[in-house]
Amino acid sequence: MAKPRSKPVTQSSSLLNAISFVGSVIKDKGAAFETHVCLRNQWAVGTNGVLSAGNKIEEQLEAYPQNTLFRAALEKCSEMLSITLLETNRLSIKSGSFKALVPCVEGDLMHFIEPDPPIAVIDDRFKKALETVGVLAAENAQSVVTASILMNGFSLIATDRKFIMEAWHGIDLPPGLTLPKAFVGPLTKAKKPLTGFGFSSSSATFYFEDGSWLKTQTYADVYPDLNTLLNKEANLWSIPEKFFEAVTSLEPFSEDGNIYFDNGYLRSHPSETVGASFEIAGTPKGVVYPARYLKMLNGLANKIDFITPHGNAYCLTFQGENARGVIAGRAN
Repeated sequence: MAKPRSKPVTQSSSLLNAISFVGSVIKDKGAAFETHVCLRNQWAVGTNGVLSAGNKIEEQLEAYPQNTLFRAALEKCSEMLSITLLETNRLSIKSGSFKALVPCVEGDLMHFIEPDPPIAVIDDRFKKALETVGVLAAENAQSVVTASILMNGFSLIATDRKFIMEAWHGIDLPPGLTLPKAFVGPLTKAKKPLTGFGFSSSSATFYFEDGSWLKTQTYADVYPDLNTLLNKEANLWSIPEKFFEAVTSLEPFSEDGNIYFDNGYLRSHPSETVGASFEIAGTPKGVVYPARYLKMLNGLANKIDFITPHGNAYCLTFQGENARGVIAGRAN
């Protein structure tokens, strides 16, 4: 039997919590540094080349186990367990009647990422703003503009080129940093409070209350100035009563996903002879907007202008307590 190169370590399920957090950025398939976790200097650190995460651990252990198997083994353990690094470069994990051997790689195949030093205090208002605008960005988008979220000082901005949204978090942060869409999920789903922020010319790091961190590479491309569109002069009014009920009711009947506006009505089709309609006061005639965009305004907007002039067409502008935006429309 192979002799252990380190003494067994007994600890609680806090290691599983750390590995679960770091695992949010580690891939199931890929190069060794993308699929394995670094356990070193009492830190667990993982990366996929774009996103990285680090979490403090109690164990004084240097090993680089395959992350999926390591986490699966920890999930099968009770509160107390022992971990031993074997000469065969495998982790032996024991808990009660359960035992698993998890393969490791050598450290020279790994990337041990360091976070950007913290320079600002932040809180979960940033997380909420990111969650709000992040729905418009897409990981597989063909341009940086539609694949990222812009840090704009006290706010965040995102667009899919048809919908522009800005959400305020109210924290004085550097403008001009572009965060990839892939970063939205790991940050907003982390179940611990944000406390700090740091950045460099090519990265940004967000710290949590327990000292753990998430780091992302940022895009080098310059994000376009969307303020001209966001600052459009608009005639904002209160949202008509039952407006969102109407949109939800009509959407299943719409063949193209659009809602057609008429005086005192919303319709699922251009013609009143097909589909469905919903009688509602305060709607103008002759504009068309996607139902999915209109539904996104529920709980976000409290003032709206359905017919803000935009060249030879119209757009919808809205204002909420902590957000504003513009939706491109077309004439019916």
